[in-house]
Amino acid sequence: MNNPIKTINLDTINSTNLLPSVKVEYLENITARYKTINNSIKNFIIFKTNCRLSQGVPYKLDHYAITLCLRGSCQKTMGHHSFKIAAGTLHITYPGMISVFDNASDDLELYIVLFTKKFIDDLYLREGVIEPMLNTNVDFPPLAHLDGNNFKSILGLFEQMSNEYIKEESFHVQIIQTLLMQLFYLCGRLFKDYPHEEHIKLSRSHHIAQLFKQNVDKLFIEKRTIQEYADLLNISPKHLGEIVKQETNESALKIIHERIYNEALYMLNYTAMSIKEISEYLNFDTPSHFTRFFKQIAGYTPTAFKKAV
Repeated sequence: MNNPIKTINLDTINSTNLLPSVKVEYLENITARYKTINNSIKNFIIFKTNCRLSQGVPYKLDHYAITLCLRGSCQKTMGHHSFKIAAGTLHITYPGMISVFDNASDDLELYIVLFTKKFIDDLYLREGVIEPMLNTNVDFPPLAHLDGNNFKSILGLFEQMSNEYIKEESFHVQIIQTLLMQLFYLCGRLFKDYPHEEHIKLSRSHHIAQLFKQNVDKLFIEKRTIQEYADLLNISPKHLGEIVKQETNESALKIIHERIYNEALYMLNYTAMSIKEISEYLNFDTPSHFTRFFKQIAGYTPTAFKKAV
């Protein structure tokens, strides 16, 4: 039985309570634990946590996140990328992208900066540095392994931002933006040199499989068949299926269905839409068709799931 998707929505986090020393039991429960009185939108937040991660529970962020792993390790799947997080790694998470943590060690400790697009709109370096780094359509995991000097530099920026964030003294927002800009420059340098060779397979097959998964992420509501995705790549459905199986060990149809299912699960969890409305939004012919599709993957009907939420 699959687990429900959780959403970390920072609109309700209390910035005065969520300090770097706070231990969050589950990363995806941040919203439930820290709520503001006025529900004001938070464009920036930073915290350190040796959190316990719910294994295999999908979630979405509504902010960008830059995460520095201080110790421990885990496996992360984000969109069509899967990679290992370990001490000394830095990775980026994109808003709206479904992510899953697995195999987290008990000593896992993360330092996380979250920010909205609005928070960085005024930073003059966007076009040259930020845009490429925050581009979700990359052919490699958004992960960098830091050497000692880079780790020390980035950790220093995290700690300075954290101090300004906690104190909330005059011009703290502008100072945080300046520090964040320095972080972007360092990340831009790191990711310019990445991915390393282990992340790049120069074969045409690898490139086609990556394009297929990217297209599924973007077009899963409109396009449901292998034929449609094969047409986009100008290859035959049979050839696409063989390539995807070879590169991912999964069938192309399974990848399409899992993306639809995850979106359905998210909507059942976090919207007030009816089964019929969700069915229509996801482009199913009838609610019955949607119900059969959902039950085949989950083992229970969407109605049963919605009652249990």
